Amino acid sequence: ADNENNIASSQPRSPLPVVEEKWKPQLQRNNANNTSASGSVGNSAIPEKERQNIAERLLRVMCTDLGALSVVSGKEFIKLAQTLVDSGARYGAFSVTEILGNFNTLALKHLPRMYNQVKVKVTCALGSNACLGIGVTCHSQSVGPDSCYILTAYQVEGNHIKSYVLGIKGVDLRDNGDFIHHWVQNVLSEFVMSEIRTVYVTDCKVNSSAFSKAGMCLRCSACALNSVVQSVLNKRTLQARNMHEVIELLNVCEDLAGSTGLSKETFGSLEETSPPPCWNSVTDSLLLVHERYEQICEFYSRAKKMNLIQNLNKHLLSNLAAILAPVKQAVIELSNESRPTLQLVLPTYVKLEKLFTSKANDAGVVSKLCHLFLEALKENFKVHSAHKVAMILDPQQKLRPVPPYQHEEIIGKVCELINEVKESWAEETEFEPSTKKPRAAGEATAAQEEDWFGKNEVYDYLQEPLFQATPDLFQYWSCVTQKHTKLAKLAFWLLAVPAVGARSECVNMCEQALLIKRRRLLSPEDMNKLMFLKSNML
Repeated sequence: ADNENNIASSQPRSPLPVVEEKWKPQLQRNNANNTSASGSVGNSAIPEKERQNIAERLLRVMCTDLGALSVVSGKEFIKLAQTLVDSGARYGAFSVTEILGNFNTLALKHLPRMYNQVKVKVTCALGSNACLGIGVTCHSQSVGPDSCYILTAYQVEGNHIKSYVLGIKGVDLRDNGDFIHHWVQNVLSEFVMSEIRTVYVTDCKVNSSAFSKAGMCLRCSACALNSVVQSVLNKRTLQARNMHEVIELLNVCEDLAGSTGLSKETFGSLEETSPPPCWNSVTDSLLLVHERYEQICEFYSRAKKMNLIQNLNKHLLSNLAAILAPVKQAVIELSNESRPTLQLVLPTYVKLEKLFTSKANDAGVVSKLCHLFLEALKENFKVHSAHKVAMILDPQQKLRPVPPYQHEEIIGKVCELINEVKESWAEETEFEPSTKKPRAAGEATAAQEEDWFGKNEVYDYLQEPLFQATPDLFQYWSCVTQKHTKLAKLAFWLLAVPAVGARSECVNMCEQALLIKRRRLLSPEDMNKLMFLKSNML
């Protein structure tokens, strides 16, 4: 039945119609392979190059949807492939299973070859990076009780940020921060030179001190703000501070948001842009109830279940929403995947600090909460030198978001970073001195002049007027590279580093990787290679 299109070789062939003249050369070419009495063709009929092409197509199908791992070996897919082969051959169709065998086996046989091909392309792309360095994120994503780490490299190509998923690894509870650090370094060593400068962005589960030895290590901004909210709205903390009304409000909002009938179709969603996967959903429940309060009241009034609404402290709900809505909006802006975000971290800190300070003078429980938010912000949302330098590199911001007393400190951070990486500029002809540098005391003078030149460039840039509209940052720095050479090099490096380590596709990738792991469809090594192809080949 699976081979119902087969034509016995002993049956006489009917002549082809005139409209099918284009098939005659193929018929003549294949007649030599079809003279045997059997209706099938031997394995030698398919050249190895053709088998490789088929394997590549199968791997592309798998990368489009990893659920195809089980589909491509199913009976219906084999029947489809058999029909296509029969229709293309136009005579004495042969069995796909006899020629190609098991599709999974065929595809996985050629997986290492395709993996190496794509790996070479990614390695060349990262190796040809004309910038000072790259950005690397190592972030975990949980799916139910399981989670995995995704390692991604970022760099500027043209005027756009390009990302490459380099590895994925299931999380083992026995793995400590040093073990994850070793895994990251081993994977990176296969793609980039050890001397390349790297800015790491990690979540709170990773030991940042281990990464700091290999480069600058920043914490995911969404994770940091999530920790700020969770540390304040933790029910144990609230209970210890006798804030029982806040606990009751959070419980009511969770009940309302989780009740049967409350859905996006009923009340709508909060916004078109969703926050990153590492954001706190408890806050979403409170903000949803606040934004859709009138509709929720009407819904429960019709259902004659007003007891939940009656227990809701609307005044406290409004005050909490006024605090949490800007925090969530900041997370959404920081997780934007279509433009640079690292330059927004310090302005976000300043904005939230002002918000919490302004509301700390309110009466009652709101004042206590804002004091707690200020403490949590300082403890969990750390601003590093890379954040300060990135902010200056935005011509729409420069030093405007911070008070004047911080200006000299931040300018000093820019000059420090320029001096740290200036040896790479010495390799370029435009920075080669025409004569040999004098030694001894003359060397100190040359170093001072070089440092002064870097500071002059920073001051010249800061004296230029601010952009009024949001600029395309990489387009801007491409245009002023000759004028602000050192700053442009810093910009093409640091502005490629994301503020948030988790991306929107992380959830889907981890779901598929963990599904493969649970069903034991592939070995961990093959799973990692297939996820690499899925991310970097299509």
